[in-house]
Amino acid sequence: MSSPNQTDEAKAAGYGACLRCGAELSAVGLEKFRVGGTSGGWKMLFGELAELGEDMIELEVFACPSCRKVELRVPVA
Repeated sequence: MSSPNQTDEAKAAGYGACLRCGAELSAVGLEKFRVGGTSGGWKMLFGELAELGEDMIELEVFACPSCRKVELRVPVA
């Protein structure tokens, strides 16, 4: 999701600038991340019932080639 103060030219130029060093970000792709669920002893006690709150979310991953930091963004619907 782009910020409201970003110009149309900046949007057309690429994926935006790195928040840390200002270099142009490169797209890595879409990745699914596990959220919720439990770990440790709860899994041992309750088994699969402990995973009822687990879900997967998909995020866009961008990497900075200069400072090697990673940004995660919600994909555009």
